[in-house]
Amino acid sequence: MKRHLQVFLLAVGFDLYWFMVVLFRERGLVLWLGLAILACFMLPAAQRLCALMLTAAGGGLDALWALTGLIDFHGEALLPLWMLALWLMFAVMWTHLTCSTSLPGWMLVIMATGGGPIAYLIGERLGAITFLEPTFIVVGLMATGWLVLMLFFHIFMGRHQ
Repeated sequence: MKRHLQVFLLAVGFDLYWFMVVLFRERGLVLWLGLAILACFMLPAAQRLCALMLTAAGGGLDALWALTGLIDFHGEALLPLWMLALWLMFAVMWTHLTCSTSLPGWMLVIMATGGGPIAYLIGERLGAITFLEPTFIVVGLMATGWLVLMLFFHIFMGRHQ
């Protein structure tokens, strides 16, 4: 299968997974976690470690946003398990994409910096989270957080490839 078709199918598959998780959240938690863990185990060991580190950093970023009163996930937990499943699947997909695509790292960073906050904006519209500050402030801070996160990730990945 041609590389560009693989990347396209990976993106479509992740978008479908993302939509189902955001739409059904806790109602499919075992499935969401199971699929993300399975995908993680399909990565080579070195890539798996990078994906787990990205998952932890992304979950930490979400927890920071929740602690500071920027967003609310509508639950008792600071960071719900469905969100961790999303982070793990994203990290697996992003790590695989980073290692298999010929796109330059700076382009991937820009894509994530724009795409990440858009996903939260759509998630907010679907009722998965609530923005506790004006939308432009939340999206602006999220874009900054995603930029820093992705810069560090791609610098780290560059050293491990």
